[in-house]
Amino acid sequence: MVDKRLRTALGIYPRETLPSERCGKLMPLPREGVSWIEVLRELRTILRSQPTHFTGFVGSMTTVPHPLAKQVFLEFSELNANDIATFRAIRVLEEEAVSMMGEILGCSSCTGMITSGGSEANIAALYLAREHGYETVYASPVAHDSVFKAARILRMRVVRVPHTSFRIDVQMLEKALRENGPGVIVATVGTTGFGTIDPVEEVCKLARSYGCVVHVDAAFGGFVAPFIYRGRRLCFENSAVVSATMDPHKLGLAPIPCGGLIVRDERWFEPLVFEARYMPEGRQIGLLGTRSAGSIAAAWAMLKHMGWRGYEAQARILMDRALRLVNLCRSIGIEPVVEPEVPVVCLAIERDNEALEFARRKGLYLYKCGLARGVRVVIGPHVDEGTIELIARVLKLFTSRS
Repeated sequence: MVDKRLRTALGIYPRETLPSERCGKLMPLPREGVSWIEVLRELRTILRSQPTHFTGFVGSMTTVPHPLAKQVFLEFSELNANDIATFRAIRVLEEEAVSMMGEILGCSSCTGMITSGGSEANIAALYLAREHGYETVYASPVAHDSVFKAARILRMRVVRVPHTSFRIDVQMLEKALRENGPGVIVATVGTTGFGTIDPVEEVCKLARSYGCVVHVDAAFGGFVAPFIYRGRRLCFENSAVVSATMDPHKLGLAPIPCGGLIVRDERWFEPLVFEARYMPEGRQIGLLGTRSAGSIAAAWAMLKHMGWRGYEAQARILMDRALRLVNLCRSIGIEPVVEPEVPVVCLAIERDNEALEFARRKGLYLYKCGLARGVRVVIGPHVDEGTIELIARVLKLFTSRS
């Protein structure tokens, strides 16, 4: 695999491209159906034109799903998890998956649901806060964009709290709380652009003092931080935390779409149970109607298969690789914008757009960090030592051109 990636980086192993005549064109519905063999041929041509996790896709927070998760996702995909009366066993699986994720995050009796991803979970979490009377959202610019999307959809007031070293500034948070009153505070465990962790304990102390609740966005860091920082109270160990986001389709090794909303108790979760008069149960759970049981089965399968020790071992390996990348880049004169606490590395490169384009031409797909000039690398299980060396080599080539 490393030889193939090195050849790609040198431009010797070009990726198949789509025919230019079909790019951006509208496609009419065929008058006669096309054979499934022809359909597969065309789709596989498109698939071969796209990057994969094993051919340089190192900027995304997703990774290669585990074969077991892919198998059960397919087997359960036709079942509607929101037909609770008919598929009651699926809700049991969902509650068990949520319970296992809750245990990772420090909760012994949580409830919740499997979602399509972190964005849906964050929207649902802020909806719950609003329904319980908290109409102001406190968040730093380092919070995931879905937090601000959620506030916009829900017409909640946003108080943007400055950050210090890409973590919410606790002193500025207290000032904002004094000036604006109770609300829901969003703390992030594993920021999207920088791999930092907000000071959750300090945030929660302020929340209790000022009549607030806390939502923890651990979409990425939830499968890393609790296993590495065992002495830190990162989530439900703090009484102010009422909900958390945690995504199995990131480092949980489940296929997309598979997120998780973990809620402290049934009372807080209740506003997400909606009347559905046409359904046998008379109710449905969450913001969506039909929900595939595939995501639930995949999350449950991976939590059971990996267990605490499996995820802990993975977390330590990924952090070691992240620090390896930091050290390699330092040796060629590229510093991290901030030291990562989860395996997300933002490397300080002023001309980040040019760096992204240069890397893409070499077969590497990086992302931008967001709030700071730099390129982001996410160390998922598919990013091995050879890939890390390749990333450093390509970035060295770019910076040497300056």
